[in-house]
Order: sequence, then structure tokens, then C-alpha cells
Amino acid sequence: MKNLDEWLEYQLTLNPKEIDLSLDRLTEVKEILNFTQPDIKIFLVAGTNGKGTTCQFIQDFLIQKGLNVGTYTSPHLIKYNERVKFNNKNVEDSELIESFDFIEKRRKDIPLTYFEYGTLGAFLTLSSMPCDAWVIEVGLGGRLDATNILEPTITIITSISMDHQDWLGDDIESIAREKAGIIKNEVPCISSASNVSNVISDYAEKHNSVLYEVNKDYFIEKSEGGYIWQFKDSVIYQNILIPNHWGQGEINNLSTSLAAIHASDNKLLPEIKGLNLMISDFSLPGRFHIIEKSPPWILDVAHNYESVINFSKRLDAHGISGDILIIFAMMKDKDIENCIKIFKNRVKDWIITGLESSRASSVAEISMYLKGENISNIIKATNPIDAFYKADKISHNYDAVIVIGSFELVGPAINWHQEKL
Repeated sequence: MKNLDEWLEYQLTLNPKEIDLSLDRLTEVKEILNFTQPDIKIFLVAGTNGKGTTCQFIQDFLIQKGLNVGTYTSPHLIKYNERVKFNNKNVEDSELIESFDFIEKRRKDIPLTYFEYGTLGAFLTLSSMPCDAWVIEVGLGGRLDATNILEPTITIITSISMDHQDWLGDDIESIAREKAGIIKNEVPCISSASNVSNVISDYAEKHNSVLYEVNKDYFIEKSEGGYIWQFKDSVIYQNILIPNHWGQGEINNLSTSLAAIHASDNKLLPEIKGLNLMISDFSLPGRFHIIEKSPPWILDVAHNYESVINFSKRLDAHGISGDILIIFAMMKDKDIENCIKIFKNRVKDWIITGLESSRASSVAEISMYLKGENISNIIKATNPIDAFYKADKISHNYDAVIVIGSFELVGPAINWHQEKL
């Protein structure tokens, strides 16, 4: 029998397209397998930024209340099993392999993509566990994403901005319509995408979905003793203690997660003491991930303009300034030019590298963008590991090292540091 790595390599060979948005193949295989989702709470989370953080918050709230929670997110940073968790612990290789083997013996010759195969495998794996709730992160878009074969009990849409235009559309309204495609008939929806409120509300109305929107139906605002959180006309929390270094994005994700829990079952909301404890302990690998050394390394998977802006604001909140070295890589379809502009006056020197994915920008392409901004202090690396060694060798000359631009860059950075310990 194949090991997990062999299964993942095999899945890459089944469909010539890395991304092939459609529900047809997965729906057909789902019917062949006679897959039926469990009769439990299912939270389905879409959006451009904040999906992973929102999923983590919801998962943590539910676990604290004693529920058994299955979680599916993507992509992973280091190990594939990070995608599928039971009560915040990665599932075992053997559990995923059993699901993949079950699919393979029955899927006939239907060419599932890597993500479709993995998504169905995750659902089968979680179905075998005593879950009271699932928290599911949409992969790309929503309407045609593999996760949308589910019938959730509540949908959540986080912030929406320009990203993945090659697949979702060239304007914010088109992208919003794709994200809104997770909204189901008579299933409540929570949305923090206030910039496209008209698109989301129109879609919700057509599907008879009760819509709860940020700053209309739920609110979070600072007060003297902390933050107040309100749902409709009721103040639910006072004195929420939010760290000063959190950005507005993190605060909005917290608020949206609380709204999702409240709309699902307000008895599952945490007590204020428990909430503040979770907030104080909250961390998500790869999101403003600080490796405490001299100088500190700050790792972040921010890979579009809005998330890079939020990261830059968090640098200010942390007081990170001075001479900064950046390790930078991004996919070709990202707004590389404007992301570079955000760092132009903050960063002293740049180390740039390509990534393993065929969708990644090459060193030559990134170099061209940098030179277009009259940035010449560039060090070229052959791959991420080479970039980390180059940075480590000269890091004593800087006040901080930033690693940013892709999961495929940050994951290896975390792993590289762990191996050096």
C-alpha cells in the first residue's frame, strides 16, 4: 500500500490542471461512494483573507464548550495532515490513507484534481470520527469549490478583495459573487465583506438566507475597559481584552467568529474569562509568526495586497523598524508590484527566490518588479532553503528578518528553523 507521500504524488497525476473549478467530478464520485454528510453543525467559511483565523477561532470556541470538532483547512505549511484535524490534532497518516484507498477503489476513471481528492478524503476521514461539528475552509472561491458539495448549517464570508482573478473574475463584484456561492437556501450567513455588501445581500435574499452583516447586525468597538461585542441590540460581551498588536483584520475575524457561534447556537459562546484566555493564547502558525532570535524573524503567509497591508500595520503595532531584511516570493497571479511598494521604504535589502509551484513567479520576474521601483539592493537565491541560509549568514546586520509572500515560502521557513534547533 502507498504511504501518504506516495498517495499525494499520485493524486497530482490524475488531472492535468492544478486548478479546475467544477463540482461535476466530485459530485459524481460522491454519489458513487454513497457519501452522506453527518447530521451535525457544519460551518463553511469563504473569503479572501481571514478564513484560516476565523476557522481557528470557531474551532477553539466549540472545543472549549466540550464539543468534538473536525476541521478541514488548506493549504498546509509543513505536513499535509495539518489540513485535517480532530479536536485541533492532526489526523494520522493511516486514517487519510484508508480514505484515499476507499476513494481510489471506487472512483472509476473520473479525473479528480489534487484538491478534490484531498477534500473528499478529508470528509470521509472526519465522518469516521465522533464529531459534533465540522469547521470547513473553502479552498478557492466558493461556488465551484470542492467544499461546496456540503450542505452547511451556517455559512461565513470573511473579507473580500482582489485575488485569484484568473479563476474568479477581474473585478471585486465578480469575485464576491463566486464567494457568495456558498450561501444555501434557508441557511443563515455571517458576512464581514462590507465592501461588497450589495452583492452578498442580493445573493442571500435570492436564497432566503438570513444574513448577519458586520457593523449592521454585529459590532465590536473599543471602550475604556477593553472591547465591547454586540449582536443586534444586545451587548453580549464587555471588557474583551485584545492585544495591542492585533490588526483590524484579526479583530474583525474574532467578531465574525463570535457572530457565527451566536447565530448557530448562542449557548456555545464562551464565557468572558474563557474568551479572554483564548485570545491571550491565540496563535496560528504562519500568521505574524515570530521566531524569537536575534534578530527576530517574522513569518507571514500574506500573499495579496490587502493581507500585506494588514501585515505592515502589525509591524508598526509591534514597533518593528530599523534595518530590515526581507525574503520574498509570490505566485504569478498576485499583485506583486503593489505588494513591493508597501515594503519599498521599510526594507533595506531583499532576498528573492522562486518556489516549487509552476504558478510561482521566477527570480527574474520578481527582480524586474523590484528594478521597476528602483530597488537594486537584491540578493538572488536558487530556492527557499538557499534564501534562508543566505539570510542567516548576514542577519546580524539587521534589526529584523521578514519572510513573506506564500505558504510555499513560510512553511519551509518554519521547518528550516525547527530543524536547526
